[in-house]
Amino acid sequence: MDIAFDDHELAVKYDEGIDDIINWEDVIRITGYKVYAYPGEITFLVFTTNKGEVLEVSDEMSGWLELLGGLPTVFALLPGWEEQLTDLTPDDDNLLIWSK
Repeated sequence: MDIAFDDHELAVKYDEGIDDIINWEDVIRITGYKVYAYPGEITFLVFTTNKGEVLEVSDEMSGWLELLGGLPTVFALLPGWEEQLTDLTPDDDNLLIWSK
């Protein structure tokens, strides 16, 4: 699975050629969380839209680091959000990263 994004949308491209796409302008909330997975942990970002759609991406996907670097150009994220996401443990509550 690959993460692709530009100034207008976020897409997750699956191996079967199916894409999940959301428009940035529809996003009302971004949260993050971690889960235990062998042999360590997986970090997720969850994008919720005003249409009730939810798109999740993880640090195991190609394009993750590019997305983390690009998010502050799309959303007014508070300083330190990336460190807070990194410091999460799977037992923590979801981290609110941005909300409209």
